[in-house]
Amino acid sequence: MTTTSHRPSRLAVIAVVLAFAAGATDAFAFLQLNGVFTANMTGNLVLAGLTERPNYPTMIVGVVVAILVFAAALYVAFRVSPPGAPRPRNVAVLTAALVAQVAVLIGWVAVPTHLSAPMVAVLIALSSVAMACQTAVAKRIEGNSGVTTTYVTGTLTSLMGDLADRKPQDLFTRIGVIVALVAGALSGSLLIGLDPVFGAALPVLPALVGTVLLQTAGIRPLTRTAGAA
Repeated sequence: MTTTSHRPSRLAVIAVVLAFAAGATDAFAFLQLNGVFTANMTGNLVLAGLTERPNYPTMIVGVVVAILVFAAALYVAFRVSPPGAPRPRNVAVLTAALVAQVAVLIGWVAVPTHLSAPMVAVLIALSSVAMACQTAVAKRIEGNSGVTTTYVTGTLTSLMGDLADRKPQDLFTRIGVIVALVAGALSGSLLIGLDPVFGAALPVLPALVGTVLLQTAGIRPLTRTAGAA
């Protein structure tokens, strides 16, 4: 089995940064927004079936909101940035993710006391929009590498499958995304322990970094070729 020999590309770094954002976002959503995920929709589908979980009626509302909003925002993001779209289209989608993350932070800070159920649903929806937008961008720029930034089952499957089959692969991107997702969740959890506001603020930073990196990328096509992946 061989790996790609080139240095990690800017697109690979962006994917890793966005994976960190996803981990931090899910940590905040799960720990502060009624125990749902806004990045990992597979996890939400499992949660939807856990009827014996405490506060299930409250949780299931958030799960439904997250799934529906994520799917709708993902569709819109893919329409805005179709395959082979120029870089500004992807930048616009990732900027929308950044704006949604900032809106979550503002909403959390603006209501320092107990959040009402509608406000929680709004924050879940905004967070889901952010994750859908970054998922779409990651798919467009790293679609050939078997990498996803909001869940890692597919990435882990691609990694181990290509290892077993001794196929060339981009180990930096695949392993980096997995590690970054865990690091983001861990960092988010630790910061929430200090102050939940920090947990709400953390995803904004990698979203901003990813947007800047994409905006300042070269003029070459953003999508890697299959050989490079």
